[in-house]
Amino acid sequence: MSAICAVAILTWSISYSCDQLHTIALLWAPPQLARRWPLMVYGPWLLAGQSVLRASVQHRTARRSWAVMLVSAGTAVALCISQAPHSAVAMVVVGIPPITALVCFRELVGQFSSRSGPRHASDVVNGPRKTRP
Repeated sequence: MSAICAVAILTWSISYSCDQLHTIALLWAPPQLARRWPLMVYGPWLLAGQSVLRASVQHRTARRSWAVMLVSAGTAVALCISQAPHSAVAMVVVGIPPITALVCFRELVGQFSSRSGPRHASDVVNGPRKTRP
């Protein structure tokens, strides 16, 4: 049930943010380009998200992919806030959906993560680290 809720809120948040980014792009770009503009922000986010999910299932870390997701979400927040009316409430309303998408995605990944923690690529090559007694 948690995964279903996370996916639903994640989908809504991304679609709301994409609408905001499309509206922003219409101010400076032709309609054909503006229609595709949200993919420039959320394309890397979605690809990095796939890498994070794959790494989670394989019990590996995905630091670079998380960094890409953070940069993409930050870009979406900055772009949405930059065009919001200059009131705190308006900035919160347009800035929260990209953050909500990231938080919901993190919770979704948590549904697939193991309790033993991630293993690093070096563990696969060299074997797990041995602890001293």
